[in-house]
Amino acid sequence: MRHNVRVAISLPQPVVNAVDELAEQRGQSRSHFIASLLARVAAAKRDREIRAEIDALFADPTVRAEQKDTAEAFLGVSPWLRETR
Repeated sequence: MRHNVRVAISLPQPVVNAVDELAEQRGQSRSHFIASLLARVAAAKRDREIRAEIDALFADPTVRAEQKDTAEAFLGVSPWLRETR
């Protein structure tokens, strides 16, 4: 079950004006607009962190070689590739 938590923040008036205008254009409340925006920012940060971890993993020569060997073994037994060869 999801529940909302009230959070009080102070923003410069021009920021509030911009948020209100964008929220109105989208037919959203200010609160919903800000919550959606923050959720997207958090997801993007999480995705960048996951991508960095994957990049670091595949930068390891041992892991890279193992992945290459596995891919080549798969290509050797793949029924889809036998049909096109």
